[in-house]
Amino acid sequence: MRFLFTTIPGSGHFHPMVPTAIALRRRGHDVAFVASPSFSTAIEAAGFEAHPAGPAWLENLGDPVMQRIMAGEFFVDLIRMGMVEGIIRAAKATGADAIIRGSAELGGLVAGAILELPVASAAPAAAKFYEPMIRPGVARAAAEHGLDGERVTAVDFEILRIDRTPPSLELPGYQAPPNAINVRPEPFDAGGELPEWFDDLGQRPLVYVTLGTVMNGNIPLFRLIADALADQPFEVVIALGSGVPREALGEVAGNIRVGAFLPQARILERASVVVNHGGYGTVSAALGVGLPLFLLPMGADQPYNTERCITAGAALGVIQDQPPGPPTAAPPPFTPPDPAVIRDGTRRLLEEPAFRAAAGTIAAEIAAMPSADYAAERLEEAVLERQATQLSGSGAAVSG
Repeated sequence: MRFLFTTIPGSGHFHPMVPTAIALRRRGHDVAFVASPSFSTAIEAAGFEAHPAGPAWLENLGDPVMQRIMAGEFFVDLIRMGMVEGIIRAAKATGADAIIRGSAELGGLVAGAILELPVASAAPAAAKFYEPMIRPGVARAAAEHGLDGERVTAVDFEILRIDRTPPSLELPGYQAPPNAINVRPEPFDAGGELPEWFDDLGQRPLVYVTLGTVMNGNIPLFRLIADALADQPFEVVIALGSGVPREALGEVAGNIRVGAFLPQARILERASVVVNHGGYGTVSAALGVGLPLFLLPMGADQPYNTERCITAGAALGVIQDQPPGPPTAAPPPFTPPDPAVIRDGTRRLLEEPAFRAAAGTIAAEIAAMPSADYAAERLEEAVLERQATQLSGSGAAVSG
């Protein structure tokens, strides 16, 4: 079979889809990705064929297209910005049998409906929280393409919904629909080499600090965290991420090391605590190896992820009031906490065993979840079932 994955052009959306794509390819299927032309290099570096769709942009708060999207309705406007047409071209060029979209990439849903191709989605934990709120906007955009918007956005329209939520982080009262499966959130961070200074950190506990790949433009917050953790009885590694020069942070204390885009999985093997913004990629990767977190959410799904982690006993953090209604691509105003809150919270996570124990419980849950191979197997079955149904419905013979 030929599977076409669609993604928002950002590592936080692309990387979680890679394990399933690799599993499908391992089972003998052809896999390609479609995204903004600006993201082709990242897709090809991960070893996949890339097809362009929509405007040239990257998920970065300084990107002009991103700023236009932020003024809209949680990526819905991309449906009107050429994403659908680009996905249709890619589907025809690859002979795609199915489209697998990241939950924030909405053009794949519309393109699949137009082409009458099976569509599946791969979603983080918070998707079930925000999808109902953006469904009316998606339905309106689908109707602009001549579709029945209510039908296209119905929960059962997709052949499969791949969830990645360990039980302790599940939305209270959530009932999974029949077309949903829950698989292990497997990390993928594109590898890379650790700096030479990493091997010289010594034996003291290590606190890993990251603001992901979108919120990492918040240099004042990085500065606040660096000042809060300065001269403490532990080591600190700050990953500024791509596009942020080391000099942007200025001078730091002797217990702090600063890098750009660092291989996160390798750092987590050595870390004791993670300080970050509540992005699900880092949250699930940290919990997957049993590390507690101090969380500073700024927007999107981050407050949801933070609340679930704190409730599960695996995190501390500061959750600020969020505006009502659907999340937006832009973070709401963020008021940094007092440095002492970050410092004291981080020390509690290091000193009180209950946080590590709760994170270990979630790590065991994640380890017990089915792998990406299970998602690949279920995708095969769902596509074959849909194809058989379509052939039967057309009056053509059904093989097998």
